[in-house]
Amino acid sequence: MNILKIGIVYSDQKGKDTIDNAFEDILLDEICTKTIYEKRGEEGIDEALNDWEDGGTDAIVFIPAEGKEHLNPANLRGLDMIVWEDLRMAFTNEEDNFEDKMQTLRLALQREFDIDNPRIVPHLDANNYKTYDAVLTNDMEQGLKDFLQLSQGNGVAYTTGRELVCTAPFSAESFREGIYLAKDILKNRERYDEARKNPLPKLFIDKKEDNRKHQ
Repeated sequence: MNILKIGIVYSDQKGKDTIDNAFEDILLDEICTKTIYEKRGEEGIDEALNDWEDGGTDAIVFIPAEGKEHLNPANLRGLDMIVWEDLRMAFTNEEDNFEDKMQTLRLALQREFDIDNPRIVPHLDANNYKTYDAVLTNDMEQGLKDFLQLSQGNGVAYTTGRELVCTAPFSAESFREGIYLAKDILKNRERYDEARKNPLPKLFIDKKEDNRKHQ
């Protein structure tokens, strides 16, 4: 994938200003083409989803209203995550099968974040978060609070386990990261899937025959 086709939905004037300011950076125009939807909020999401289903875009970036974080703007069934720099946090709850969510997160880290052997912990350690690859917690309220405190209100939300890539930056400063994250996820998926499409056949060696040849 070279140029990303991104659909962008915003919720208020600050969101529109965020888009305009971000695309003053010509580097963004080099990695993506953008479709900005006139409808806002949930109506804009519906329009963006239709466009994505028709192949008009590769991914969606949603800018929530000022002062509001949105973990899952497209209401996808999957595993909600938030990402900031090297920190990745995913959320489960008591009704979920924890092992299923763990497997979903592990596959996401391998397929979408290019981490071969991910290290996953149950709690955020603000002093040593770079020593592991992800947090999987069932305490969303406390987890989100700790995450935002460490990231100073920045970060990008993303729901894994679905074909659609829809990111939601928590701040104007994170908008570019929402685009870069979508691009990286799609690129890593493509590489992961391609590597496993036609795996090399296993070579079975008849040790008895092999030994006979060397007698």
